[in-house]
Amino acid sequence: MTRRRNAFVRMVAAAVSVAALAAGCGGGGAEGPGDGPSSVPAVAADPQVQALLPEAVRERGVLRVATMNNYKPFSFNDAGTQTGMIPDMSTAVAETMGLRIEVNAVDFGSILTGLQAGRYDIGMGEFFVRPDRLEVADFVTEWSNSDAFIVADTSDYRPDGLPDTCGQRIAILTGSSGVPAMERGAEVCTEAGQPAPEVQTFPAMNDAVLALTSDRVDAVLTGREVGVVLEQDGVPVTSSGQVSGGPTATAVSRAPDVEGLPEAIQAAYESLIANGTYEAIHQKWGTDYGVIDDPAIYRAGDTPPVYEEQ
Repeated sequence: MTRRRNAFVRMVAAAVSVAALAAGCGGGGAEGPGDGPSSVPAVAADPQVQALLPEAVRERGVLRVATMNNYKPFSFNDAGTQTGMIPDMSTAVAETMGLRIEVNAVDFGSILTGLQAGRYDIGMGEFFVRPDRLEVADFVTEWSNSDAFIVADTSDYRPDGLPDTCGQRIAILTGSSGVPAMERGAEVCTEAGQPAPEVQTFPAMNDAVLALTSDRVDAVLTGREVGVVLEQDGVPVTSSGQVSGGPTATAVSRAPDVEGLPEAIQAAYESLIANGTYEAIHQKWGTDYGVIDDPAIYRAGDTPPVYEEQ
């Protein structure tokens, strides 16, 4: 590896470490998503939402939320405080319900298992609604996103969709929408008589990006927001293409004592959309490109949304 390449990798490692782990704070650069106040104005409780709460949750007085632990701009640690779009949104949801919030930052792959174990009431990880996930939790749609490829600026590789992954080294996040997407990618390549992509799975996004910038993978397939934030933070990467776009959702526990919670979550989102808090939070974090106005509930046996694959 050349001296220039070594310097490039060290610079990216530092950028990813600071941007993804430390919330991109400080400095005199241009303001990006998440800069400024760490919270939005408090939201008044909505009696119509409160009326839908399961009795056990109302008596507890706390909404227990699980979210990913290191995923800017959604949820990340800033000087010991979990911040991001999801902590802001989940706080607003809890306040609409007249509840306190308990945010538990965990690895993305642990959110649904934690719901199954009854440790959390809801999981907020920008989940695409899939049949396998509907087997273990209910879902309430609350945003819309698509996956995209992140590639190094120094590379000529610019994939547009799954057919462009044949024979390439593609990184994905454990338990993410990239898993079924790349399973489909392998099928697409096999059907075309091309070599299947070499898929590498990582537990955290900064690990995947470091694999990209150290030439161990050719691209990272992840949410569109990741490339946007990395570019804004000065990391020399570029977003390319689109895969699997559609609604994302909040996962809701099926524990017997929280039966009816999906309706309360749906009503909370509808209330926040109506009073403008929902859009204000997304504007703050730069995620307003995916706002919706029609949160919907999905349960076991329901037909999930159709996600575009390209």
